[in-house]
Amino acid sequence: MILGTCPYCKGNVISKKITAQGKKIKLYTCENSKKEYDESDSYVFTADSTCRFRVYSNVFLKWNKRSFSENEMKRLLKDEQVVIRLHGRKGTKEYFKYAIPHEEYGVSILWDEEVEED
Repeated sequence: MILGTCPYCKGNVISKKITAQGKKIKLYTCENSKKEYDESDSYVFTADSTCRFRVYSNVFLKWNKRSFSENEMKRLLKDEQVVIRLHGRKGTKEYFKYAIPHEEYGVSILWDEEVEED
């Protein structure tokens, strides 16, 4: 499924279901970002890979956000930012932050920016 246009190479960003570390997750990846296992069993970009934009749906698990949804990814690609809901360590406090595309990490949280309420 095509979610939008890559912010870096203008290729299509697609959604794939994969299994990583025994868990089923979604991978949002530019069609020009290709990875494979090399001879040392490292997961590396292929020689014909021209882009590095990849985001795993569990990217915000560290902040108690279970999944980064396809709708959130579509908004990120369309608006170049998306508001995400994160939770405190104990899961009781919730807060909102902007997430933006990041060339190396796929997505980055703007910790110093406050989300404006509509």
